[in-house]
Amino acid sequence: MKKVVSIILLCLCALCGIQAQTIRNGQKFWDGSVLYTASIDQRGVVSMEGIGPHEGGFRFKLLKEPDKQGEYVIASDAADVILPIRGELGGRVSYVRQDGMNFLAVRKSNGDVCHTLVLTPDNLENCAAQEKWAEEQPASDIITGMLLNTTYLSKFNKATLRLLRNEILARHGWKFQSQDLRDRFESQPWYKPVADNNTIKLNIIEQTNIQLLKSEEAVPDDERGYMPKPEDFPGGLADDGRGPEMIDGEEVYVVENEEQFLANLRPGRTVYIADNVHLNLSRVLENEKNFKNRPGRRWTSDASAIVSKEALVVSESETDGRQLALVNMSELTIKGGKNASIEVDPRYSYCLYFINCDHCEVRNLTIGHTELGTCSGGVIGVRGGRQNVVSDCDLYGCGTYGLDLIETTDFGLLASNIHDCTYGIIQMRSCEAVRFSNCDFFNNREYDLVESWGCEGVSFMDCRFFANWGDAKLFNLDNTFYMAGCKIYHPTENLGTLDMADQSGAKNWFSENPLDKNIMPRGIGPKKN
Repeated sequence: MKKVVSIILLCLCALCGIQAQTIRNGQKFWDGSVLYTASIDQRGVVSMEGIGPHEGGFRFKLLKEPDKQGEYVIASDAADVILPIRGELGGRVSYVRQDGMNFLAVRKSNGDVCHTLVLTPDNLENCAAQEKWAEEQPASDIITGMLLNTTYLSKFNKATLRLLRNEILARHGWKFQSQDLRDRFESQPWYKPVADNNTIKLNIIEQTNIQLLKSEEAVPDDERGYMPKPEDFPGGLADDGRGPEMIDGEEVYVVENEEQFLANLRPGRTVYIADNVHLNLSRVLENEKNFKNRPGRRWTSDASAIVSKEALVVSESETDGRQLALVNMSELTIKGGKNASIEVDPRYSYCLYFINCDHCEVRNLTIGHTELGTCSGGVIGVRGGRQNVVSDCDLYGCGTYGLDLIETTDFGLLASNIHDCTYGIIQMRSCEAVRFSNCDFFNNREYDLVESWGCEGVSFMDCRFFANWGDAKLFNLDNTFYMAGCKIYHPTENLGTLDMADQSGAKNWFSENPLDKNIMPRGIGPKKN
């Protein structure tokens, strides 16, 4: 059954705070498609009965949580019921009131809003007319002043949902890491970036809309009511019967969205993320249906504990979400077209995590997190395996480290950037033959920037280190490493274990000033054409 949610115009008045209250008998709530009426029995159980434009089982129940004002859980008389709203049985529902306006916020297990129902005095006809008016307005005009719903959002593809979500932040001057978002909003006359994102304050409408948009990005199109358009499928996906394409003389499997990306992650393939496509893997990783009981996929809490030798695509739980782990893959290449990128939402996750993979490559991509991270995680993690390469990539925070390498052999980072990571540049443990060639490392913080324990054969050639935190030690390696032709802009007293470097090759160059004005871009990272 199609699941829908609500929309209503809300005035952006001075905020008086958020208050919770109790649902009362006879109150009506509109979710964009169905008008529900609440009835409460002697035990306090709330029954929601709905009417819509067509007949259907629009009903569910809410049980009040003891000692928690305005908090409910979704219930039903049958365990196998199909709910008419986006939530799940046992899921939490908050009754929120602000400035005299009231709505129910249905939440996912992580607390994000996934469905809203707005208190209304209107009948079905008037609610539907209001919905039609909202659909006729430009999206940019209403995303910060109206409480959105999935009925309204079902007309947008997931790329547009991502842009709408980030536009709410951009309207407040949010500074973006993703290049495509910077390019989009810096061209807008209203965009004025702030110095510190932490100073931005969002009202309840904006907070709820961001969570709702983020939740919708994770819902499969066939469940959220989106009708694909011809421009969403330019071709090239083997699973639709058209087979691989030839690009620059290479046989590749072209993908345009997250579902296609998952479907084509197999040994021996080159998966090509099409030009100007920006994948947020969290949209598919959070949905258990995409992994459970699917051949070649797993839904697990610890991908590193998998003993199977089968090549697997895994959704693995992390502290604040889920991450993609590729297990036992061989000769898989993930390649980006012009201005292609991969991002994830959880702050503690890897964007890509390779476990016991051989001869795999990530090429020509911008990869990073949407939010600042601490404690764990990184942009790319590699555990075990051999002869894997990351080339022509831009790895940016807010992952704690750009690269986290564990017990891997013969790994290479080539012609790539690592920047804006919160804990450091690289972390390596028990690795052999790790080489960094023609790379730039900049704007990273805040602890030892290059860390290595129990590694042998680590080398840096023609690399530059600049604009990193000067108070952080640049090197912390417990074994000899090789360095040739590198340029290092970092305070001498914080170079760390540089004395363990073999500098017998091409001369290295040093400067005390991390922000030397002579530092110029040199075209490292993803190719522009």
